Amino acid sequence: MNEQSILTSEKANMDQPNPPKGLIYLVLIVVWTHAAVLLMNQPASYLHNPTYASISPFHFALQAGPIVYLVIVLLYACMIWFLLSRVGSVMNLTISAGLLLIHLVGLSYVTKCGFYPIYQAHTSAACHAFRYVPLILECVIVILVLVTGYLPKEVVSWGKRILSALAIVWIVLMGYGMIRAAFRPDSPWRPLTPVHSPGPRTMTAVAYDTKRNRAVLFGGITGWNGREWVYDTNTWEWDGNDWKQIETAVTPSGRILHAMAYDEKLGKVILYGGKNESGNLADLWEWDGTTWHRLCPVCNPAARFGHRMIYDTERDEIVIYGGQDGKVGLAEAWTWDGNGWTYFQFRESSPGAYNAPLIYDDASDRAISFMGRDWGGTWIWQGDLWQKSKMSVQPPGRDEATLVYDPARNASILFGGTNEDRYLYNDTWILDQDTWTQVITPSAPPQRSKAIAFYDPVRNSMVLYGGEMFGSIYGDMWELTLPQGEQ
Repeated sequence: MNEQSILTSEKANMDQPNPPKGLIYLVLIVVWTHAAVLLMNQPASYLHNPTYASISPFHFALQAGPIVYLVIVLLYACMIWFLLSRVGSVMNLTISAGLLLIHLVGLSYVTKCGFYPIYQAHTSAACHAFRYVPLILECVIVILVLVTGYLPKEVVSWGKRILSALAIVWIVLMGYGMIRAAFRPDSPWRPLTPVHSPGPRTMTAVAYDTKRNRAVLFGGITGWNGREWVYDTNTWEWDGNDWKQIETAVTPSGRILHAMAYDEKLGKVILYGGKNESGNLADLWEWDGTTWHRLCPVCNPAARFGHRMIYDTERDEIVIYGGQDGKVGLAEAWTWDGNGWTYFQFRESSPGAYNAPLIYDDASDRAISFMGRDWGGTWIWQGDLWQKSKMSVQPPGRDEATLVYDPARNASILFGGTNEDRYLYNDTWILDQDTWTQVITPSAPPQRSKAIAFYDPVRNSMVLYGGEMFGSIYGDMWELTLPQGEQ
């Protein structure tokens, strides 16, 4: 063979496709993972209406429904396989690097705090780490694939076996997650998708007007404009089917961590306190279904936030309890009879509760709170005495949870919240008389704190709205429907 023939042969060999198979497999696994996690992290409303799909490169496919989305993803993966297996090594590396970069960045963005519904990180540190761990692992694997030619054959052989086994397990796990996301089992929790909505909101307050069958929502934070929090001053009402914004000439200032309750004797919603950019607030307002009225401007209790307000049917008075002034927790109660405030004197010392839910149990004529930190556990206020319950089974201690009294079932329902380690919950518990029972929920709202909740007699269910998860503000809405008498 002459020299020219040898050169021609070598050139032909260089032009032949010789892509590293491991790199192609890695690209396909990353694409599959990105597609799976994107489906798993769709908003709850997507389960009932695919048009609610989140904006993404696969938005058009998601809107067509989970089945069409899966078919398009498989076709996309086959196209990538066909392309990468037919180009030369240099082009293969170039295309693979581009695809890995695009999909790994997309995966990091979509992952948030886990691969819901398979797993969710429950602490802020784990949440942030979870978004970067897949990226780091993939980079390590890419390096291993590229240096296989420089490693001992025995090491490469065992490495391929281990990575192949892990890849198969991972592909099956992602497939399982996609199936769970697309076909979730029946659960007492179901998302609500009203036509109108107050939007993302945290640290707001709500009260249910039993005369007009309307839930009244006011205030809270809707987001961050880059310089400061955005305090909302709009009033919204929920009629059991949809939200409606009520235009009013007079309105309280925007605020967070305020309290609201419905005065059944006066037929008005009462709002008190909170805080905003100007500081702690001590103003009292009344909502009559049409407009807001400022009440008793000079006779209020001290300014506070994080307190709770209930209507005590035994006393026929509005009661506020706890809160803080920015320095200490307040272990005091005040009652409002429609004309003025009265300081309530307890027989013994009371817990300094703030950011802890408080509800009134009409059937037993008692107030119930569930607290975290130093006061952790169930507390009962009856008459002029607070007592900590000694129940053997109780939910883990937490703050900023939601607690709702369900009169149809004569039970109190606890959901979510956060503990001292910033661990976020999304478990559901029912208190029947003096017994706590955890509700089995195959699917549930994502973990959160600082949400609002109320009992809706129109729907005969507990309704949950908004809240936040490590600074990310929710605008979703859920209802918990339990069979009559379920405990």
